[in-house]
Amino acid sequence: MKKICIFGAGSVGGHMAARLAQAGLDVSVVVRGAHLAAIRKNGLRMTAPGEDFTVQVHASDNPADLGPQDLVISTLKAQSLGPAAEGMAALLKPDTPVVFAVNGIPWWYFHGMPDDGSGQPAATRLPRLDPQGLVWRHIGAQRALGCVIRSPNELSAPGVVRSTGAANTFTIGEPDNSASPRLAAIVETLQRGLPGARASQEIRRDIWAKLVLNVPSSLLCALTVSTAPELFAREDTREMWRQLGNETHAVAAAHGIDAGFDLDAQISSGGKNRHPPSMLQDLLASRPMELDAQMRAVQDLGRMAGVPTPTLDVAVTLLAHRERSEFAASLREKA
Repeated sequence: MKKICIFGAGSVGGHMAARLAQAGLDVSVVVRGAHLAAIRKNGLRMTAPGEDFTVQVHASDNPADLGPQDLVISTLKAQSLGPAAEGMAALLKPDTPVVFAVNGIPWWYFHGMPDDGSGQPAATRLPRLDPQGLVWRHIGAQRALGCVIRSPNELSAPGVVRSTGAANTFTIGEPDNSASPRLAAIVETLQRGLPGARASQEIRRDIWAKLVLNVPSSLLCALTVSTAPELFAREDTREMWRQLGNETHAVAAAHGIDAGFDLDAQISSGGKNRHPPSMLQDLLASRPMELDAQMRAVQDLGRMAGVPTPTLDVAVTLLAHRERSEFAASLREKA
């Protein structure tokens, strides 16, 4: 695989693009606005502890400018996939795979899936995640691979990505859990610049393992405008964290996935992490939050399997109101 396009190269996608370009791969990025202008003028710069380097990448806000690619990696937020799908199709050759590095439940979730015990056939779609069917139509589930990313980054300025953590993992898997030749080729290619890339034959388990941590973290940090250590310091918020994690774990189990959830282990590790979750960052920046993919899709899957999610239901309602609140928006503008 020679030509790789990162579609939506913000903080995480920018990290991937910079590392892969530094390793000598032919990298393109689809970005827009001030970020695009800065990359075109100065290159894509990445800073990390002990590192500061700049790479040159092909950059455009029009995918058609970049031509067909051997691999496309989408780091768009879930709610942006549908509107971008037709443009993304311009990057695809007949056999180009697309790795969807997205938080939460992916739009292709039931595709290629054996019976999960919930009675949902593999053809089941989740309308909330692709309401007009644009991703199915323009990209197609047969191209899709899932990707779970654990890599804390931020855009410190247009064209500049700052990596804020040493642990950067990129877990990639086929929807049918197979060890396919294309999966092996993708991981081998990415490892040239991203040594944390690995193949998984249980990508849904990897998705849920992150979700049981992200659901309580994202919801509670955004609702309270706090970091994890602050929430873990109080018994009442620790208990709410536990309830949200347990409800998410129960939904996963009803769909045949043992996601694992150990609050004490999380407190030992995540309780020291002061990096604000992306949902809190989005709220503070008045950007749309990924409530559908990270939260409401879990509620939907719970209802499909008859699993109640009372704590999650209340928390999502409150956070959705906070996102819509004009008063809260006015406070953010003054901050």
